[in-house]
Amino acid sequence: MCLIPLPHKTTLHDGVFSISHNTSIVLDSAQNYNDFETAKLLQKEIEKTIAIKLPIKKTLRFADDYAGSCIYFEYVSMEKGMEAYELTVRPNRITISACSSRGFLYGASTLIQLCRINRGEIGCMDIADEPSYPNRGYMLDVSRGRVPTMESLKVLIDRLSIYKINQLQLYMENCLRLDGFEEIWSQTDPFLPEEILELDHYCSIRGIELVPCIATFGHLYDLLRSCSFGKYREIDKEKAEPFTWYNRMRYHTINVSDPESFTLITGILDQYLPLFRSDKINICCDETYDLGKGRSANLAQKMQYGELYLSYVNRLVDYLQDKGKNVMIWGDIVQKHHEEMGELNSQVTCLNWYYGYGAREEIVKIFSDHGWKQYVCPSVSGYSRLVNAYDMSFTNIREMAKLGSQYNAEGFLNTDWGDSGNINMPALAIPCMIYGAAQGWNVEDDRDFTTIDQAISLVEYGDHGKNLVGLLRKLSRQDIVIFNDLAFFRDYKIYNQLHDDCGVILYEKAKNAIMQVTESQLKDAAAECREIFDCLKQNESATKAKHQGKMSEYLLAARGVALMQELALFIKQREYKQDVQPLGTPFELAGKLEYWLMDYCKEWRTVSRESELYRIKEFIWQICSILRNYEIR
Repeated sequence: MCLIPLPHKTTLHDGVFSISHNTSIVLDSAQNYNDFETAKLLQKEIEKTIAIKLPIKKTLRFADDYAGSCIYFEYVSMEKGMEAYELTVRPNRITISACSSRGFLYGASTLIQLCRINRGEIGCMDIADEPSYPNRGYMLDVSRGRVPTMESLKVLIDRLSIYKINQLQLYMENCLRLDGFEEIWSQTDPFLPEEILELDHYCSIRGIELVPCIATFGHLYDLLRSCSFGKYREIDKEKAEPFTWYNRMRYHTINVSDPESFTLITGILDQYLPLFRSDKINICCDETYDLGKGRSANLAQKMQYGELYLSYVNRLVDYLQDKGKNVMIWGDIVQKHHEEMGELNSQVTCLNWYYGYGAREEIVKIFSDHGWKQYVCPSVSGYSRLVNAYDMSFTNIREMAKLGSQYNAEGFLNTDWGDSGNINMPALAIPCMIYGAAQGWNVEDDRDFTTIDQAISLVEYGDHGKNLVGLLRKLSRQDIVIFNDLAFFRDYKIYNQLHDDCGVILYEKAKNAIMQVTESQLKDAAAECREIFDCLKQNESATKAKHQGKMSEYLLAARGVALMQELALFIKQREYKQDVQPLGTPFELAGKLEYWLMDYCKEWRTVSRESELYRIKEFIWQICSILRNYEIR
């Protein structure tokens, strides 16, 4: 069965229900406004699939011998959870039974997928379904360069709803227009407060809780680099180091020894919190690299790292709990310093993140053993890359889902980070987002990745050949020298920045990665990208208007990955003096990169605000300047 997520129990029967112009969507008299919105969503999706707009009706009492063909929403008492539903398909009627608006939404979502798969001819069956995880979330980074348009966020929310996600977090550092913080948001195309209110409402009618998510400890680059608020920075680096994507993510931790730091952050929270109806908030508090190394060094001499960390975090937690909020924090500091964390507020939920292959049992067990509440948090693996690492992401998602289930995690949060300027186009994350939704809903779904790829190709893209996601997975394997490697090359070449990460020189690491990949590997990858590009153009989805935006991003990614591998050949030859033969001349590659950039900018502006696109443009211009200097020499 191609459904995503896979229902927990499905029984097939003989017969078919055929959606026709005579079919109605009928609401029970007990249905509320949200159920009407679900009926409209079902109506819209059926019309998009088979070009028939079904009427929506409501009845005081529904007779079993009702003669008309209908899709009936039946309000019933259920012993299962509030998100459970039952879907019954018979030749003359489809019945969605639930005891809550979420249940009706998820039953309708399954029916929408069945309609997409079978084009309105739905086989008779019984489905009984409920989620593995009560909290199933998606976190989207909107602060590392790319701020989405409102329209694209609503499309995302609709998609999350169809795949039964019930929480959305928009990670923010600098992109909300708050009074008194003009220095912070004025260059980012920020969200207006009214837009957050609008998104919160839209999420609500789609069964999604918009959970506020904001940096309050580390990752405060724009705040702590500003003239007005730089005095609150832990390490006073007045050398005015150049902006690089890596520098943005480091060395910007707030000084916990200054009482005014707490006042500053709570002032931000006081403007931020009223925009959300959620009783939850993620205050992040992760990767506090500089804590105790600068202005709070005197405190660090009196406390262990974990104690110093908690002295600030627990104050924020108490402040927010007094306002009725359930607080979340990222779990990396808690995990690394768990022996010092006995005083962590017991009501805090730790977001336990791990993004690579080989998630180990102990990384989840630590939180369980200490009695801490946790969500398990994998990744769509798109950060610092042109194409998401599908193999790693799917494996990471499955491993974390199973470990979280084993240790009774309260939630499953799939993360979509935007490191390196958010170079990754949003549509590339869709398959990984969908697979995260599948595992969060049904952790027992052990279908192999090829089968999952085929199911997503059919359900999401209407690709009855079922090969689109397989092509994207193949494309991701050609992304050998990734954008992050080239960013570190640029940082050294242009800004003389080496980036020391706990003794690891990141430029040298990137240099070794570029040197070790062979000439034939890079040339084969570039050639494979061109073949994938041709296959994507011929895919069934490429001809459908509703998928053309996504397909444009996929074609752009295929071109971009090929160009990055070609660029690596020139770097190997001209910078590292390796005996390789690049494809074409430096001048030709510079021209191709500039044409690619023109198309990239067009696609960016289709789904995102201008925000920090200028940083991507600057990067490509700098690389092209390097290439043209190779030509001159």
